[in-house]
Amino acid sequence: MRKKSPGQNQVSVTPIRRSMRLQQEKTAEKNEPQQPRSRADDILQPRESIKAYKKQVDHTKEPPDPPGIPSESGAQLDIGERVEKEKVSPPFVRLRRLALKEDPSPRPERGKELDTPNIQWEVVKDRRSWLQVLDTSKPQSGKVGHLEDTTIPGLRRLGETRRESRQESWTEITPGIKVPPMKKMENTKLPRKASPPKEVHHKWFKCTFSWSSLCFLLFFLLLILSCWLVWKHKVPASLVLGNGSLIWKKFTTLWNGAEECSAQCSLVLLESIPDSLQYPPSSPQNPTIYEGWMNLLSEANSAVEIAAFYFTLRDSDLQMEDPSAKQGLEVFNMLRSLPSRGVKLEVAVNSPQSSKDDTDELTRGGADVQYVKMKELTGGIVHTKLWVVDRKHLYIGSANMDWRSLTQVKELGIALYNCSCLAKDLHRIFAMYRMLGEEGASLPTTWPRDLAAESSLEEPRKIQLNGVEAQVYISSSPPALCSTGRTPDLTAILSTIEDAQEFIYISVMDYEPQCLFCKSKRLWPVIDDALRSAACDKGVTVHLLISCWPHSRETMFVFLESLMVLRKKPLHCPIEVKLFVVPTEGREIPYAHVNHNKYMVTDRVAYVGTSNWSEDYFLHTTGVALVVNQSDVAPEAQSYTLRQQLVDVFLRDWESLYTLPLENHSQCRKQSRE
Repeated sequence: MRKKSPGQNQVSVTPIRRSMRLQQEKTAEKNEPQQPRSRADDILQPRESIKAYKKQVDHTKEPPDPPGIPSESGAQLDIGERVEKEKVSPPFVRLRRLALKEDPSPRPERGKELDTPNIQWEVVKDRRSWLQVLDTSKPQSGKVGHLEDTTIPGLRRLGETRRESRQESWTEITPGIKVPPMKKMENTKLPRKASPPKEVHHKWFKCTFSWSSLCFLLFFLLLILSCWLVWKHKVPASLVLGNGSLIWKKFTTLWNGAEECSAQCSLVLLESIPDSLQYPPSSPQNPTIYEGWMNLLSEANSAVEIAAFYFTLRDSDLQMEDPSAKQGLEVFNMLRSLPSRGVKLEVAVNSPQSSKDDTDELTRGGADVQYVKMKELTGGIVHTKLWVVDRKHLYIGSANMDWRSLTQVKELGIALYNCSCLAKDLHRIFAMYRMLGEEGASLPTTWPRDLAAESSLEEPRKIQLNGVEAQVYISSSPPALCSTGRTPDLTAILSTIEDAQEFIYISVMDYEPQCLFCKSKRLWPVIDDALRSAACDKGVTVHLLISCWPHSRETMFVFLESLMVLRKKPLHCPIEVKLFVVPTEGREIPYAHVNHNKYMVTDRVAYVGTSNWSEDYFLHTTGVALVVNQSDVAPEAQSYTLRQQLVDVFLRDWESLYTLPLENHSQCRKQSRE
């Protein structure tokens, strides 16, 4: 450590080289008298670079005395007396450069004057004392930085203010040494280790992933999903926004995966033609319902589910033997053998049954037969005729589980093969019948979600039928048995009539715009009004082919005549009605020889159902229907569509020898009896 004379009280205002400074000090020592040295003389002199600050000090003002330093008035003890009383070593002055927090302000350009370095001095009373800050100025407003020495316990954290270009007074700590006063710092604590990159990242994270940002992102994703549902599944926006169950169904299919149909669904139109009906060889010929049922049973590997009005596949119900009952007996034997093959047979039939011979025999063979008391639940009956095989194949049509339906009654139905999506959808309707057949069952206010419809008028299934594009859905009745999303059967009929643009062909056994089995008769012109509107308002050709047999009601013909009146002047509405008669050929078989068809076909849509057309069948009695739209098919593929096949069948019957004009209905009923 370099020693200097205590009498030297002035410091050069500009830095000089060390060699020159040493030479000056030697010269000063020669000129001044020698005095005895003490430890008080061993005072650390500030570097010459620090002395440059005196250039800015106003020497005209008297600097204030620092605390603990003797003043001119002698109010305080001098250093010598104080040292003697406190019995400590002579004071030392230690220079310490404090590591300041990096100033974020831009650095000065090269060549410009640098900011005044902030260097502090301390008075060391003994070797165990440490830095003590002398605060003589008031704290200034503004941003304050803080320093912390984590290596020394008890060290006070210091702050730093922004440097200002103003003159500051100097404080004399010991004779001959002056230091600038420290600005008083706020006693605010900061984290032990500042990490600007982490703080910036944290601020960016909070700004980017705030609650408002997350809510906006969620809303944006929901909007994209809604647009996708509308575009992909043709869902109306009102349903997307208002039907919560529909939205839930769409969401669940996203992660569960909707059941897709096979690449090719095979559709076969089936008919039962009594032997008394002889058509020309050039007329359409379709496979029989008997052949279709046997094919479905031969394809069964796991389960066969059948819903029917009744079971009389054997002629034992009439206590007679008829050769035409052979086909029914073969179907019955095939059903009875299913459990022995490991195929589960489940049946749902209406209760009560006029004859339980067949169902009891099936039960003894291992079948699970459920009797549904629909009269107590809805006031109707189980009039449904459906099959579901392995939840992969299905049948819907007019034929009952009756041996007469295979040989003595004119029937029409369809069989779908390798069409699991529609088969599973039809299974859900069958499952509802089974639930209602349990002991003490009642109609639920809301059906379970797993029974919700998988196809509807608003969301038809887009599949291929025999290689041709089609939009298909399954409807059901009554409305009380329509689960979430299921289109009621009546709605399907009305929408098909309204959608027609050129023609409407209808073939049903009964057509009566009233309630047939109500205690008090009442008019029910829902379908009747739709047909009148289509013919008279839109000019659509309407043809009705209605059955005529001994059980036909006289009132039905009156309603049909009211439709035919619209053909007269001045209306000229294109409505025409014909009656279809199945000859008996002198054979007396109860409930036989009748056209039992229940279908409708237009220039755009094909409808195949199981219900007669009156109020009871749509509001109280169970039924199902398959609706197929193939209006966008190319002309060269029209011959392969179900719609065109139904048109051919209807025109064959319409132009056959077995039709009569409506005005001959009395003759028709007489011929039926004969």
